[in-house]
Amino acid sequence: MRKPLLLVIAFLLAASFAAHAQSSSFFIGGTGGANLSMYSYTSDYADVWTSSKPKPGLNGGLVFGVEMNKMAIVSGVNFIQKGTKSETDNYRIEGDYVGFVKRRENTSFIQVPILFRYRFLSEKFGLTASAGPSLNVGLAGNQRLELEVAGVGSRSESSTVRFGSGINDTYRRFQPGFILSPGMLMPVGEKGKLAVNIIWDLGFNAINTRSSAAIGADGKVANVSTILSVSYTHHFTFGDKY
Repeated sequence: MRKPLLLVIAFLLAASFAAHAQSSSFFIGGTGGANLSMYSYTSDYADVWTSSKPKPGLNGGLVFGVEMNKMAIVSGVNFIQKGTKSETDNYRIEGDYVGFVKRRENTSFIQVPILFRYRFLSEKFGLTASAGPSLNVGLAGNQRLELEVAGVGSRSESSTVRFGSGINDTYRRFQPGFILSPGMLMPVGEKGKLAVNIIWDLGFNAINTRSSAAIGADGKVANVSTILSVSYTHHFTFGDKY
């Protein structure tokens, strides 16, 4: 009795998959664009860096996923430039001298998103909404500090931004985040699709707790980026025979 029941269930599952096969596909392609990134500060870090401005950067890489009807799981491996432009308030330096510090930080990451995407409207022109987690892996970085003193002038110095879990590493190497992304999707030829997306990449705390504890700093520093991404993907329909 059990064996016929299992055969019926297997037949129903196969029939269901076959019914959707022509509208289901695996896709792979490339993506690229530009972004504006900045840091969000809290507690001690916000007391020091009282203002933060966006820094431009580039992004690009590989995109792949699975699409079934209006839904899709989208992932990829992307290179992205992040960082910030930050300043302190004016403060008294020595005696009657008053100045402030400017910082420009440039960092680069490998980003792996795992997004759920839903398409609205038709297949000829669709609006999409995507959301999901992302894993950012810090590669390299540098920063330039510039001290400006009223009536005296300015002085600058450069240093390397370090990623890791050591006491001299400022940021964690692995930095999770969350992505929200509206966009549009349209077919190109028989098997291709063009997507244009605005992506809000909301990073969690990037600070390495060991180094922050060593200097007695409390608070969080989060990477926040607004990204324009254009991608082309080629779709391999599950129902096709190769």
